[in-house]
Amino acid sequence: MLTLWILLLSFLTFGGSEIEDAKLSIKSLMAPILAGQAKARPKGTDKFRVDTCSKEKVNWMNVLMMKEEATLNYKFKVGCDIEGTIKPKVFQPFPVNLKLRNIRSYSNVASQNTITAQVESKPILNIAMRSGILSGNKSTVKFEADYQVQINPMSKNAIEKNLGGELRISEINGKKVNIKEKILVN
Repeated sequence: MLTLWILLLSFLTFGGSEIEDAKLSIKSLMAPILAGQAKARPKGTDKFRVDTCSKEKVNWMNVLMMKEEATLNYKFKVGCDIEGTIKPKVFQPFPVNLKLRNIRSYSNVASQNTITAQVESKPILNIAMRSGILSGNKSTVKFEADYQVQINPMSKNAIEKNLGGELRISEINGKKVNIKEKILVN
């Protein structure tokens, strides 16, 4: 569930194609994890898939309560376009460094991520990606993102509602930009 969140989640100095490529690629990382809740994936993100990636049995409630740790291992195969290992932690930063394929101009994503929770009538999970770098042979994008989901830990599909977030891109191919965009996958 949390995998790709870690992976998670426009511009006068650049040509529109570079900017759109960067935005769509970052959104592509987020869309598959929410596909069960989404009506349609964003245009241009349909080739990147994670639906057949290994789904290890993790008691996410125990992870959220910091009673146990989880290790998520991924290998490239048909329907799994990520490769690497993620060890998500709650309330403390953890690194993500994944190889990617079928995601436009990019082949790697690295970031520092933090997961927090708000206990309300329905719990809210907050995912913060910092120092994000999406890179490929010819392109590099520096970004940060925040996203929130309402969860139901007792449900098979723990994500009950996407609350949205914000994507901030600070650099594309060495050129400083200041791009902020609200994001919501529904």
